[in-house]
Amino acid sequence: MKKKNTALIAGIIILALLLVFYLLLHNSSKEDSQDTEKTSETAFETTVEDISEAVFKSGENEYKFTKSNDIWKYNGEENFPLDQSAFEEIISKFEKIAADRVLEKPDNISEYGLDNPTVTVSLKDKDGKEQTLQFGDTNSVTSSSYMTLNKDNKKVYMVSSTIVTSLQFDINDLAEKETFPSITDITGVIMERNGQTFSVFKDSSSSTGWTVTGWDGTKKDAGSSQVSEFTNPITSLSWSSFISQNTEDLSQYGLDNPTIITINYQVTETKSTDKTKDDSADTADGSNTTDNKSKDAEAESDTTEDTEEKVTVDKQEVLLIGNKTEDNSYYAKLQSQSGIYTLSSSTVDNLLNAEVNQFLSTYVSDYIFADLDKVTIEKDGNTYEFTKKTEEKQVESDSDKENTEDTDTEEEETTTVTTYYMNGKEIELSDFSEFYSLISGMECQERLDTVPDMENPPEMTVHFYKENGMDVTTEYYAYDSSFYLVKDSKGNASLVNKMKVKELTEAFNAFLEKQNKES
Repeated sequence: MKKKNTALIAGIIILALLLVFYLLLHNSSKEDSQDTEKTSETAFETTVEDISEAVFKSGENEYKFTKSNDIWKYNGEENFPLDQSAFEEIISKFEKIAADRVLEKPDNISEYGLDNPTVTVSLKDKDGKEQTLQFGDTNSVTSSSYMTLNKDNKKVYMVSSTIVTSLQFDINDLAEKETFPSITDITGVIMERNGQTFSVFKDSSSSTGWTVTGWDGTKKDAGSSQVSEFTNPITSLSWSSFISQNTEDLSQYGLDNPTIITINYQVTETKSTDKTKDDSADTADGSNTTDNKSKDAEAESDTTEDTEEKVTVDKQEVLLIGNKTEDNSYYAKLQSQSGIYTLSSSTVDNLLNAEVNQFLSTYVSDYIFADLDKVTIEKDGNTYEFTKKTEEKQVESDSDKENTEDTDTEEEETTTVTTYYMNGKEIELSDFSEFYSLISGMECQERLDTVPDMENPPEMTVHFYKENGMDVTTEYYAYDSSFYLVKDSKGNASLVNKMKVKELTEAFNAFLEKQNKES
């Protein structure tokens, strides 16, 4: 029994060795046909400048290109914006193709994938001579691709697979994309779809400098940082891929009824101006001549200086957004450009899914006192009015003290002085800032969609006023064990941390106590 087992094992080993030998022999016969040349040689070469026509077939794609007056054109679409440098890079591959190996008289070209080539290229020169290159499978061991020339199946070349890869392109990969304009200083974005409008724009009447209007018409002050978060992606927009130059039928892209995004922005440009300088001089005796001759002389003495000045120019771009593509991008085009392109879904969704609440500042009353004319605080039945007065005052120097005789002839040096008051009494700015910074820096924990009615009166009311039309009242209500409700006269409501309000109250009471001690 032991001998039989030993013989069986030996038989299995022999069979395995025979199988390995067969596989090695098979692969060898595939790569090394009847007479294989081991040495490298040139498989194909041509003068690329003489090529006047090129046809590429790969899978279902077939592209024909012709050259006229040293300019290549894609014959499939008359106005296709072919990138000349990109296409010439492909053509340059045919200047010289080296073969790592040459297989002479292969038994069966199907073993190399040449019965159904992966890529077929037909080249025609200016004299009408045509040559055809066919590329088959890629050898997984050597990373070489099999190639035949002019359908001569008696010789198979093994060439670099990178050549085949470069020939398997999509025509849109060779399109010269229009450049998306550089947009930096955005002043407004307006989106229109299905008869509704969403907008974000600079607004001098807004307390924050920006206003947002929602799809439903809701209008709010927009925080500057929130606006920047929304507009920053626009400043880095670029086309993802080229789709078509044919804009006759926009419906296939959803661009016949697009979402219209109007982007208003500003750029700084240099403007040249001509400035005429009169270099004419009076006569030696101080008289001016008026005859024609002197007038001509004066005209010649006038010189024109070219000067440059920086000017701010308002500009606008209109972006059209269509349907989504199969890869989840969006079809898009600019009104100022002819081509149809795609944009990444992340950028477009950021725009289309905008909501008013995302633009609201986390600060409930982000108003700098320096920008205001007056602030009043109502608390515990008392009203405290805070104002300021700014004036120019003369700076008294040491020389002024020692010598006052020439003060009328010398220009006086002045400085701007701002004085702060509470109920008409002067106060120190540092004392005021200690509690006011807590008011202007109060952040909310949650924005409320609706403004609740409160039965109890507000514990504190702050009124912000500026003569340009800003007039906002903010009220603080005890809400629950964790939050205060803050409502303002613009229809905003939010919840703020109870401990933050306590900190504000304590700072304000300390300020009042100090003022009472000093009075």
